[in-house]
Formats: sequence, C-alpha cells, structure tokens
Amino acid sequence: MARRRHSPNGVAVGVPREVEFPIATGVALLRDEPDGTTFLWVNGVPSSPLRADPEVLDFEYMQHMSAAVAVWSPPPRMLAMHVGAAACAFPRHLAHRYPDSGHIAVDIDATLPELVRGWWDLPKAPRLRIRAQDGLEALATRADDSLDLVVRDAFSGADTPSHLADQTWWAEASRVLRHGGLVLANVGTRPGGTSARTDLAAARAAMGAVTSIGEHAVLKGRRRGNIVLAASTRLDTDALARYAASASLPTGIRTDWTP
Repeated sequence: MARRRHSPNGVAVGVPREVEFPIATGVALLRDEPDGTTFLWVNGVPSSPLRADPEVLDFEYMQHMSAAVAVWSPPPRMLAMHVGAAACAFPRHLAHRYPDSGHIAVDIDATLPELVRGWWDLPKAPRLRIRAQDGLEALATRADDSLDLVVRDAFSGADTPSHLADQTWWAEASRVLRHGGLVLANVGTRPGGTSARTDLAAARAAMGAVTSIGEHAVLKGRRRGNIVLAASTRLDTDALARYAASASLPTGIRTDWTP
C-alpha cells in the first residue's frame, strides 16, 4: 500500500479543515492557525496541536511534562501508557526523543483514534499503539510493575473525569509502575474549584511525594490554568526547578502545593 502523503505541517494531504467529523463522544475538526499550526478541536475545545516536527510542543503543560521526563532520566526501552490519546502529540514527541521507547495511548472515544491515524504522521505499532479503552480499565488490566511511565491527560470539559482522578485510579497507577517509575498528570484548576484538591490528595495517598509544575499565578490560585503533577522516587526536583526558572512563562515547582 502506498504511503499517504503529508503536508508540511504533518497533516495528511486532502484532509478538510473546519469540517465536523462525528466521533463517539461528540465532534472533532481540524483548524489551521495563522502560524501554520493545525489544531485538533474536540467538542469546541482545542485538544492537540499538529506539527510536522515532533520535537515542538505548543502547550506549556506538555513542555513541563517533557522536562519532567528528561530530569527523571528514562530507563532504556521505556514503556509508557498515555491515558487520554487525542491526537497523540505527547506520545509522538517522546517516541521521537527516546527512539527505543514504546507507547500505549488509550482513549475512551473509539472513533477519534482511527481518524487521527489517518490524519497525521504517527509512529506505527509497536512504537505507538492506540486503543479505544477507558483510562481506569487500561491500568486495572495491566500486570504489576509493567510500566515505566504513566501519563494522564484526559478531560471531560474543564475537568478530568472523576474516576480517573480518585484514589482508585492513583492506586492502580502506582501498582503498575516499575521501581522508580514516573506518573505525570495534567490537572485543570481554577480559583474556588475543588477537583484539583481531590486529585492531589489521591496522588499523595498513593505516591507519597508529589511535585507540582505550573505558572506562578496558577499555583497561587489567582487564575485558572493547568498544573502538572509529577510523582517518582527518581525525580530530580533541583533540575526541574532549573528548567522552570528558564521556561518561557513565569513557571515554578512546588512540593507543598495546595489548590
């Protein structure tokens, strides 16, 4: 079978923009931005940027996650599970940066992963396997000590679904990790909200020490935004603090963050 041609931004030639595609959880569309980036929108919310260069990450929280992985020093042949696949921008980035790594991306939507495979130049299996599966079930069906990295980036509206942010989910994430493994979770937070507090408490109960990475104003509860929770016994927080000090936006890390 002939390899499908892709445009300079990495999206397959001929894929229409501003056209709603029905998916299991609603609708998805592709939208071009003035800078040449194409964004995947899901149910009216920008979900993932699509770029030809997998090294480039547009969302700050993904940059924080990438930095956390780097200072954690991934083991050879790292195996990662990504809960919340969308367009697989972050799994694609890590697969490029760590060529011997393997990635499993799961999404509750059975249709979206099929569309994304056709739209975008993604690594093939076994480097990147995409499954339609609930994010708790995906962990619960894994064997103990079978993953090096767990990444959670799953949302329903502004919040992570509650069953992916409670004590059960975090306990499963801890169970499947190999010794020294890393869990990264993207948390949406806003002044007066309570979901981030519940999420963080569950993370600490399961993982012990948890480092929070984000913009200072968000960490201080002054405005809404995204915070990355990072938990591992091998996380180099000093190196992560140096990354935060050099980030493009005013960014900090906290080991005692309280939403």
